[in-house]
Amino acid sequence: MDNRKKIYSLIYKHLIRQASDDELRDLELWRKQDASNEAMYQKIIKHERINASFKVYTSVDTDAAFTKIMAPKGKKKGLLLTFLKYAAVIAIPIVLGLSIWLLSKQQQASESISEVIVPVSQKALVVLSDGSTVELANENSSVLLKEEGVVVGKDSLNTLAYTFVESNELIYNTIKIPYGGEYHLILSDGTRVWLNSGSSLKFPVNFIGEKREVSLQGEAYFEVVRNSEKPFIVRTGHSTTRVYGTSFNVMCYEDDMVEQVTLIEGKVGFNINGKQTLLHPGQQVELSLNNSKVEVKKVDTSIYTSWTGGVLKFKNMPIRELAKKLTRWYDVDFYFANSSVEEINFTGRIEKTADFKYFMSLIEKTTNVKISVDGRNVMIEEVK
Repeated sequence: MDNRKKIYSLIYKHLIRQASDDELRDLELWRKQDASNEAMYQKIIKHERINASFKVYTSVDTDAAFTKIMAPKGKKKGLLLTFLKYAAVIAIPIVLGLSIWLLSKQQQASESISEVIVPVSQKALVVLSDGSTVELANENSSVLLKEEGVVVGKDSLNTLAYTFVESNELIYNTIKIPYGGEYHLILSDGTRVWLNSGSSLKFPVNFIGEKREVSLQGEAYFEVVRNSEKPFIVRTGHSTTRVYGTSFNVMCYEDDMVEQVTLIEGKVGFNINGKQTLLHPGQQVELSLNNSKVEVKKVDTSIYTSWTGGVLKFKNMPIRELAKKLTRWYDVDFYFANSSVEEINFTGRIEKTADFKYFMSLIEKTTNVKISVDGRNVMIEEVK
């Protein structure tokens, strides 16, 4: 994601008192890096509309305001005044977000930035065991990856393939997919992995020992080569999935509040806190990161795997969740004019190579929203 948009987001979180300690440190470091950064920060927080909203927001206990809205007392006129007074306070974060977004638009216009939003493409970064990196992209072909002088991987036709090399030492590589990218990987045992935008996979160059274990952040589709004596294990930040030879999809992005494993064929065991849940083909297990609740349900697996075949499919997906996916695929930033628009559902099917603005027009035609695109900023508002 564009660093400047990340900074706008950090300032917004800072103003509504929702920034973590790490985010506050990042913001402070950015301000100290250059005088122009501090000037931009001061311009934003001293902007008339933002400054006025911030002063009101910080002067009121918003939890108490919300309680007042939910449980007002008194006469009808008093009820209405109380509701309007405190509802306005609750709405201030939306005003702040909208104001910062508009200011960012002005900043872009003043710099005469013109960006073309392109569909997802084949690109990745490989981190070798010694820390060195190799970039992979459409124009790269026959790129050789070497570990200790031995060729272990070769990139051709946008597929990075590893070959088995005799070794008694576990050597790890990591492949990272940026926003707006995707890549196909063949591990040394023949297992195929499709990695989605904003994902990374850490894996051994050679699988040694009694298991084949990889670590995933983001989303990947696996076609695992069967080996009953050496199970395949996918480890995420909160769970492990044990596989014996199968096809399945794993989604575990850090900014999502769920982890999902969708089984297409074969058998997998989903493990969390020492408890295993077995999946059958056509089922999906979902782990809620809010309460550690595990739910198994029957799903249309094509909705969760179509991205590997160049198609994006959605069924009753809230605009809020859709925006997260489009942020990764197109490397853009979404803003919402109000909270209610985030809950509007979208159902549709589109080619991954489709023009971004065409995609936005499709969403407008099938839902009651209006979408404005400026550079890499996208504003969604509800049409009433």
